Amino acid sequence: MRIENPYDKRGTWLRGSFHNHTNNSDGWFSLETVYRMYADYDFLAISDHDKMTDLDGERSIPTVFEAIEVSSREPHMLLVAPPRSILEGYSSEFSIVNYQRLADVTLDNGGICVLVHPNRYFSNYWNLEDMLQMERVTGIEVYNGDGNIEYDIAFDKWDAMLSAGRRVWGFGNDDSHVYGQEKQAWNVVLAEENSQQSILSAIRSGSFYVSTGFGFESIQTDDRQISIRLKSNKLLDRMYKYVTLFGKDGRVLHEETGRITEVTYSCMGDEGYVRVSAYIEGGYAAFSQPLFINQR
Repeated sequence: MRIENPYDKRGTWLRGSFHNHTNNSDGWFSLETVYRMYADYDFLAISDHDKMTDLDGERSIPTVFEAIEVSSREPHMLLVAPPRSILEGYSSEFSIVNYQRLADVTLDNGGICVLVHPNRYFSNYWNLEDMLQMERVTGIEVYNGDGNIEYDIAFDKWDAMLSAGRRVWGFGNDDSHVYGQEKQAWNVVLAEENSQQSILSAIRSGSFYVSTGFGFESIQTDDRQISIRLKSNKLLDRMYKYVTLFGKDGRVLHEETGRITEVTYSCMGDEGYVRVSAYIEGGYAAFSQPLFINQR
C-alpha cells in the first residue's frame, strides 16, 4: 500500500484567496481598496466577471494573480493566470466545449481551473454530470466565503468527483463583493517561495489546505499511518476540537474529539482517499486535500 501525501515536502505556509471582485465588474470597491482589505495576505487573485483587471496600484500583498470568473447564466468557472489572449473572441456562454476550451488555454499557460460555488442552488450551480464531463480541472470550490450551508458548501460534490476517480483539489475562497465577505475562507499553500510559479506549482500538486480560521501544523505519513498535527499554541491547546477523516463516497473513517493536538489513523487500504476536516471550538475549521491510498 502506498499513501500519496501532498504535504510531504518542505516549504513555507502562505495565505491567500483566488476568487475576489472589484468595481471593474460587480464588486463595490476599487482595486486599491481591495488591496487594503487584504493587506496582510501573502497572495491574492482578482477575478472579475468576464474581465481581466489590470493589477496596477500600490499594494503590500507580495504576489497577485490576474484571473477571470467565466460567468454564464449557468455554471461559473474560475481561471487563474490565463493568458491575455483568452479575451480574443471570448464568450462566457456555457457549453462543455466552450468551457473546456477556456480551461485548456489557461492550463496550457501554467494556470489553474476551478469550478466555483457548485451548490449555489438558486443560480450558477453545477450539475454533477457536467462537472464530470470537464477534463483537466484543477479543483472545485468546496467552501465559498458567504458561508451559507444551503448553497456555498460543496463537500458532497467533491466526494462524488473523488469517488468517481477524478483527482481534483478543494478550494476555499471569499468570492468577495462587499464588506463582510472578506477573510471568510482562504487557501494555505505549502510553497517553496512566495512567487506565482511556486504557488501555482504547489496548488497543482495539492500542497495546500482550506481554512476558515483554524489550521494544520503538518500532515505526515509513515508506512500505513497518517499523522495530523493541529495548529497549536497555549490558547488553542485548551480549546475543544472535532476531527473527522473521510474516505471514498464520503464514508466516515475515523473521528476524535477533545482538547487534542494530534490525530493518527492507520489505513486499511480500501479507503480510496483520506481527507481531514478539523473544527475548533467556536466553529473555525481547516480542510485538508485528499491523500490517495493505492494498493500494491
